[in-house]
Amino acid sequence: MKRLFIFLSIPILANCLNVLFYVSVIAQSHIPFHNTAIKVLLDRGHTVDLVIAHLNEMVKIHFPAGIRQNYTFGYEDPNFWSKNAVHLFNIFEKKSVPFAEFLAFDDLTFQLCETVVKDPNLLEYIKKGKYDIGISSDYDPCANIIMHAGGVPVKASMIPTPMFQPQIYSAGLPSPASLYGTVLYPKSDESFFSRLFHLIRHTYNIYFVTPKLMARYFVLKKNFQDNLLLKTFGPTFPTAEEIERNVDIVLVNSNEIIEKPRPISHKIKYIGGMGKKKSKPLSEEFDQILDSADKGVVLFSFGTQVPTKKVPIEIRRNCVEAFQKFPEFLFLWKYDNLTEDAEMFDGVQNIHRVEWLPQTDLLGDSRVKAFISHMGLNSYIETATAGVPVLSIPLFIDQHHNAINAAAREIGVTVEKDQLTVENLVNALQKLLFDPKYSNNAKTISKMILEKPEQSEKLFVDWVEYAANNPGLHKIINLPGAELTPFWYYSGDVIVASALFLMFSFYILWKIRDFFKRRVTIQFKWKSD
Repeated sequence: MKRLFIFLSIPILANCLNVLFYVSVIAQSHIPFHNTAIKVLLDRGHTVDLVIAHLNEMVKIHFPAGIRQNYTFGYEDPNFWSKNAVHLFNIFEKKSVPFAEFLAFDDLTFQLCETVVKDPNLLEYIKKGKYDIGISSDYDPCANIIMHAGGVPVKASMIPTPMFQPQIYSAGLPSPASLYGTVLYPKSDESFFSRLFHLIRHTYNIYFVTPKLMARYFVLKKNFQDNLLLKTFGPTFPTAEEIERNVDIVLVNSNEIIEKPRPISHKIKYIGGMGKKKSKPLSEEFDQILDSADKGVVLFSFGTQVPTKKVPIEIRRNCVEAFQKFPEFLFLWKYDNLTEDAEMFDGVQNIHRVEWLPQTDLLGDSRVKAFISHMGLNSYIETATAGVPVLSIPLFIDQHHNAINAAAREIGVTVEKDQLTVENLVNALQKLLFDPKYSNNAKTISKMILEKPEQSEKLFVDWVEYAANNPGLHKIINLPGAELTPFWYYSGDVIVASALFLMFSFYILWKIRDFFKRRVTIQFKWKSD
């Protein structure tokens, strides 16, 4: 038996990879996604080292045991992120749609990148590791730039969110404005002027803003001393745009079943739900809470980035009033401090506040009938996998995108954050709790996710190993259009030549017509005389 175990272990040990994981720490909810991926690689027998770019100081870092070594860096100002992350300011205030996206976020990441590319210790750390593959969070080009400079031969992006515009642009994916918004602003109404604004904005962001954001790392100037990458790595170093385009695989924390269908590349793999936990039996405390409801329970949580104190008091009051309209249902509300607002809940029988929710376990319980959520991607995947319909209240980043996808599958109803009136909340809950199509559709989507042939963990590790063992994969599977400028992508030369030919033809025809017209006029005049 011992010999058999050794024999079976040989293929794993013989193909053991040195893997570099570059984790950009942005949000607490992203850490479990990275941890699962790291654990899958460790369990497979691979060696994993970490580079941790600690952008958000509010996130507590904890990674699995078994990592060989790590290199951590962050801003000089320990509170830089919380001072400048504008999406966390006035969360419930409706903001106008900016014409350009990602500018504020890119300013944050670029400032850290500008410091770290000049860090000789980090480059030495990467070079010494002799890595077979590097996996990055890919929020910005910095991770792939540094791995390229450190000689990592194969690069993979592992995105804890849906694909944002930079990944879509780098992969060369067609994104017609008639069908697709951006992840940050996915929605426009059907009026002509709204669609016109969306078309102009969409085109501007794809073909001007995204290239500009990448170009700031590598601005072509005669004097390359003014250039971040050329100054640091020499005149032959590739552009950030080229490095991003030549990433070998892109691993996305989403699932085709709950994403809007789109033209795709062979290099993009959906691994959403990786490491999803099976629901466990509830503790006696929560079991008794759920048993106290007549018709079922509705969960309510705004996730880890939005503490209750950031929810305006008027919205909290509206929620309490709306929930009381459904006395047969119990509302289980994640409330960070139970001593706050105690008077607001005096005499309220069907709302139970808790400081912590075992969300996965609760969603897996048949007594839970709906989920009120901010629609962070992890929550969206969890509720879709559990087959529980959702009342979406998207707040920022990809949450609007997720809410629209849930509504399109009729497993969710959306109430915008600036429209959280009692009436709107009651109407949305009325639909979710009493229209059977939402629960039926949610169960159908759940079945599709659970029975999907390619499960996330296997897909992830198989493609990481395949890419690492086949350097240069991007040369084979990159979309041809990814390297083309808009002029060549849309056959601009043909269009211009055709337009000039038509103009010239019309000009010649006009001249011929004018010539014959004058001849006829002269002849008529001659005969008249």
